[in-house]
Amino acid sequence: MAKAERRGGQYRKMLLEQQGQMIPEEESSGGIFFRIRFYVCLCLFAAYVILDYTKVSVGSVDSSRIYAEIERNMTENFDLQKAWSQAVEAVRVSGE
Repeated sequence: MAKAERRGGQYRKMLLEQQGQMIPEEESSGGIFFRIRFYVCLCLFAAYVILDYTKVSVGSVDSSRIYAEIERNMTENFDLQKAWSQAVEAVRVSGE
């Protein structure tokens, strides 16, 4: 099945041609990156489910550690003043 047939259907394509309207161009790469991210997320989720059901650990990673890292509060031990000062020190101003 062609890409144009999946998007709007063959009937829509013929109708637009008969009316003399332009057929919209396909999106160049917006959809492909979404698909790649979707499939990567799907594979990661499947790996998590397999680790959870089989109670297997890969290296030092198992499903309970993954869950603990997801649930961990990242702002708990976060020092905003220190992070801000490090960010400001890292910025270089040139042109003097």
